Amino acid sequence: MPAAPTLIADIMELAFRSDVGTLLGRWLRPSTTAEVQQGYEATLRFASTYRSRYWLLDLRRRGPVSEDGTHWVLESFLPRLAPLLGGRVYVAFLMSPGHLSAIDQENGAPLVSNARCHVRLFSDESNAAEWLQRRQRHDGEA
Repeated sequence: MPAAPTLIADIMELAFRSDVGTLLGRWLRPSTTAEVQQGYEATLRFASTYRSRYWLLDLRRRGPVSEDGTHWVLESFLPRLAPLLGGRVYVAFLMSPGHLSAIDQENGAPLVSNARCHVRLFSDESNAAEWLQRRQRHDGEA
């Protein structure tokens, strides 16, 4: 079960589910690029507390982010995670179904996959959670 959630301003809510070893982050409203950066930095601080390398982040209420915001996440933020959290980080982004094809909704659309970070896009929370569990079993952490 998740611990009591931590609220980051009115931007997002974070919780760690120790039963499945997963950090859960839910954006609560549409956010500016500065708020997106603030939310991700807070998520990293929160994850560091648990050394959590398995994240499920619900973007459905956050809305689209600017091109600069996307670039910052992909090029500046994600590369910092593995060294700080002690290994490859797995991130499942939960999106609205209209943003993904039917096959990607089930399997997760790959966004980033390298030695430091593996990111997939999902529209179904149970599929995202199952993918994170498979990654943990593969890494011998479940």
